[in-house]
Amino acid sequence: MFKRIALITSALALISTVPALANSVHAPRSASQQGVSTDANFDSPTTVNGIPVTPFFNVNDSVDPLIDIFQIPSNFESGTSYTLTFANINNGYGVFDCANPNDPTQGAISADSTPVALLGPCTHEALGAGDQFITFTESGNTSTITFNTVAGQTPPSTFYFWTPDANLLSITAGTSTMPEPAAYLMLGAGLLAIALLRRRTVNA
Repeated sequence: MFKRIALITSALALISTVPALANSVHAPRSASQQGVSTDANFDSPTTVNGIPVTPFFNVNDSVDPLIDIFQIPSNFESGTSYTLTFANINNGYGVFDCANPNDPTQGAISADSTPVALLGPCTHEALGAGDQFITFTESGNTSTITFNTVAGQTPPSTFYFWTPDANLLSITAGTSTMPEPAAYLMLGAGLLAIALLRRRTVNA
């Protein structure tokens, strides 16, 4: 009996890891307290690959000193999905938050001894809070984001995302993608474990 329970638990764990594997590239970032205002701030809005973006530079970031901030269309919360296509998805992307420690519903602030308001777009929420409202489905260099309704939780009015400069190639509405091969592998392993359990039960 104990072996049967352990096998069921393992199968469920394998199946439950599928979304986690599919969402391994994205990560939230904060606009707030990334350095003093002379070192980390927003540049003037521009267009990259035909997409309106606001560059955010941070000389303290040796990996991505310049990232592009772009808005997800305002009808995202109505259930419309969007597919983001990147030059290289492994360069990273995700929700760009204000993460203002004093009030995340307000704009971002600098890390100066007397904080300075940073004038630029960011998702008004604490760092990472918006991920609960989004399902990320990644395939190759694309990510389809789908809005999730969370009971008792109010989403931000607008979602802003980040990716390294010039990495975003397009934003397409209503396009779905297939799960990663690793997701299929984990799902298959979970189903196999359930099939083995069923066979043991029948033979018992």
